[in-house]
Amino acid sequence: MIYANCMALSKVRLYLLRFFIAILLFVITGALSTYFYWSLQETGGVFFPGLLYTTTTILIFLLTGKKFPIGNFLKYYFSMVLTYLVVWFVTMASSWVVMFCGPVTAGLGAVATFVLTDMFITKINYKNSHIFIIGALAFVMTEILYFIFSGTYDMAPIEYIFKVDIEPVMLFQELFLFWQVMVGMKLFLTVAKASR
Repeated sequence: MIYANCMALSKVRLYLLRFFIAILLFVITGALSTYFYWSLQETGGVFFPGLLYTTTTILIFLLTGKKFPIGNFLKYYFSMVLTYLVVWFVTMASSWVVMFCGPVTAGLGAVATFVLTDMFITKINYKNSHIFIIGALAFVMTEILYFIFSGTYDMAPIEYIFKVDIEPVMLFQELFLFWQVMVGMKLFLTVAKASR
């Protein structure tokens, strides 16, 4: 009885350690995505958020003990990066209506992450509507942050943090941090649950 309780407690501790490692990885990835997108905007910074997030999801799969063939890994990796670029392009093409289209593209990008994971890495149980809401909520949180900062400081959060003037293409950079943490952690929890 005592041995069983000790084993259960050690499994919980291991799970919590993995959980906090996942949070830390997604926070770092989101911050680096925002930084590289901003600092390398003239030399391909747009690619970094997709590359960093996709790489972090692979680390999360390994952290949860998932094994997958190299062919599926490559299909997943390139499909994820391509999906990110399509979602980014559609979001940027929506221009002045981005406040309305942004939550939709962010939600669709979140759903695509789960669909590709289910298709190439491991079978997972998820609801498209819940995943869509999480992705869209990240964009809405960014919009709320913009409204608060623009009313208080007359500038976007990224302008305030990095002390720079930004152009319209650089708006909503903070979304990378929110979206990657929220969608990434939901992905971790879903994959970890499927591992049990």
